[in-house]
Amino acid sequence: MTHPATFLLVHGSWHGPWCFGPLITALSERGRTAVAVDLPSVGDDPAALGGYADDAAAITEAAAAIDGPVVVVAHSYGGAATAEASFGAHVERLIYLGAFMPDTGRSYVSYLPPGPPPPYVGLRDDGTFVVPDGQAIGHFYADCTPDVAAWAESRLRPQSQQVMAPVVTQASWRSTPTTYVVLTEDRAIPPELQREFATSADSMAEFAASHSPFLSRTSDLADLLVEIAT
Repeated sequence: MTHPATFLLVHGSWHGPWCFGPLITALSERGRTAVAVDLPSVGDDPAALGGYADDAAAITEAAAAIDGPVVVVAHSYGGAATAEASFGAHVERLIYLGAFMPDTGRSYVSYLPPGPPPPYVGLRDDGTFVVPDGQAIGHFYADCTPDVAAWAESRLRPQSQQVMAPVVTQASWRSTPTTYVVLTEDRAIPPELQREFATSADSMAEFAASHSPFLSRTSDLADLLVEIAT
């Protein structure tokens, strides 16, 4: 008997596995197992943070540790780190969820408009970047309830600037079937850019949500992920 694929969830900048808690529960209610990676580039101690290669290695190791088929779901910056990860044949599909999908030779920040960083990016002298006060809810949690948005904002942590410059050396999405899910109400990564990324995927879907649908439309997102993975 073939077991359904385990979902491996990859968070974006400033977040952690905590952001996927409701989604993991929703997937479990649908008979599906999901686990979340903890990217080492995010945390409170600047001296202890990893870089881009460390994030990619964490995803590679997490996928390899799962027994049976795997579907990787990468969100936001997590898509950039997933592009550099290495996967075995048991990884059946990548799902890019409102995520950067850089190609070989490109960094994820090279897809941003030239000029100063977006208003939700604040560079620090300690080598990290953070979300400035007042920027998170409007950009990341616009369609979340006020309580959920405030809770998520309180959990955000600094991320190492070491993730910004490195370029992709092996675009994993070129060798693994990939679906791109465009978040049509996203205020962080423009839907127009997401649709450009989607042209390189094997398939795509559009989902009416802002940047964090795992917190705002959890049940509907779980249904979509199961549908894509089936």
